[in-house]
Amino acid sequence: MSAFETLKNNQVVRAYRQGWLAWLGANKTAFDLAQDGVTKLMSGREQLLEDLIQKGESVEELAQDNVVKVREFVEPRVSKVTERVSSVRTNFFTSTKSETADRVAVLADEVNKLSKSVSALNRKVAAKAATAKKAVKKPVAKKAAPKAAAKAAPKAAANAAPKTETTATETKTAA
Repeated sequence: MSAFETLKNNQVVRAYRQGWLAWLGANKTAFDLAQDGVTKLMSGREQLLEDLIQKGESVEELAQDNVVKVREFVEPRVSKVTERVSSVRTNFFTSTKSETADRVAVLADEVNKLSKSVSALNRKVAAKAATAKKAVKKPVAKKAAPKAAAKAAPKAAANAAPKTETTATETKTAA
């Protein structure tokens, strides 16, 4: 027996060779299955495309139906909210305008009253100033002047002190 035949009959080599052949057979089977699938795919691609288009159309219809349902649910609520906001805005601006107009009228009345008071006070001040000018123009006796001036100084100082508040009676008695 030759070395080649001895090697060929060895159990380890034989097991190795059977494994190798099984692997080759598996690859050939996978290749054949893949080729059959590709052949079927190529021949049925038009049918596959039509099936995909139909599924896409059904999904699109479902989505549109859901959009319509959501719109029907949301639109009435949005309309109610919009109307309410508009109503509140109108009421706010209407009440603000009327309140502002009322406040302006009240302020105008107060300004008129203050103007009348200022005019009356100006007349009283002018009358006092005229009375004071007349009193200053009267001649004072020269001899009695030093004594009278000494007596009048404390009274003049008391009258010259600034008054913070004058009443109507004090104003009438002073005039």
